[in-house]
Amino acid sequence: MSIMSKIILSINAGSSSVKISVYTASSGEEPKELAETQIDGLTSPPPQLKYTRGSQSICKDQKLEEKISSQKDAFKYMLDMLIKDTEFSHISKQDDIAIVCHRVVHGGDFETPQIINDETYHKLEALTDLAPLHNASALEIVHYCIQEMPKTRNVAVFDSEFHQTIPEHIRTYPINQEIAKKNKLRKYGFHGISYSFISRSVAAYLGKKESETSLIVLHLGSGASACAVKNGKSYDTSMGLTPLAGLPGATRSGSVDPRYVSPGYMRS
Repeated sequence: MSIMSKIILSINAGSSSVKISVYTASSGEEPKELAETQIDGLTSPPPQLKYTRGSQSICKDQKLEEKISSQKDAFKYMLDMLIKDTEFSHISKQDDIAIVCHRVVHGGDFETPQIINDETYHKLEALTDLAPLHNASALEIVHYCIQEMPKTRNVAVFDSEFHQTIPEHIRTYPINQEIAKKNKLRKYGFHGISYSFISRSVAAYLGKKESETSLIVLHLGSGASACAVKNGKSYDTSMGLTPLAGLPGATRSGSVDPRYVSPGYMRS
């Protein structure tokens, strides 16, 4: 690794998992992935660990006996594992990490990634009620990094930023517009980091420009959504003000009325 190379962590705190990807990068060069580790099953214990170092699989679906009940616990466990791994020389202490990129689901009106300072942090904190399964856990990890890794720069990348291109007539709800605009009640959309990556990858695979690529894309997981990509930009998506709308997920009913699955309804 050259003297100018920096270690970057990419952290994806999902509703039931945390994934860390470790990269090295130099100015003007594409980042190179060094390792990837993930803990799944936070909502359905026991949690399970995956760890890949380069092209070598170190462990896969290893059940953990340690008490890991939150995304913050999972992050601390994996960071400690990376530091203590004598076969992984790139990180021997927390100060070796120059930049941490955090996936933040709800970024409100932010259209680009943001360096996290006090102002940014408080703006994201105010959005927590709109994506409680995601923003709260991501901000817990952000807070830990700020407190315990003061030399590290933290950057937020938002799932909602890809959907800022949704036309006004689609993102507007049929409610009192004075109230809607005052309270910023509109369709935001999520899973945008995934959709952005898929759009770029498919365009490259097809040998087309992104601006000439139109797709219907599905993001399927614990949380699920659909997106219409028109000429490389988000045109519409199934999620709205919050990640609750649209397709059903592991812990949300989506557009299905929850009464359909409630015990009272099933007995009637």
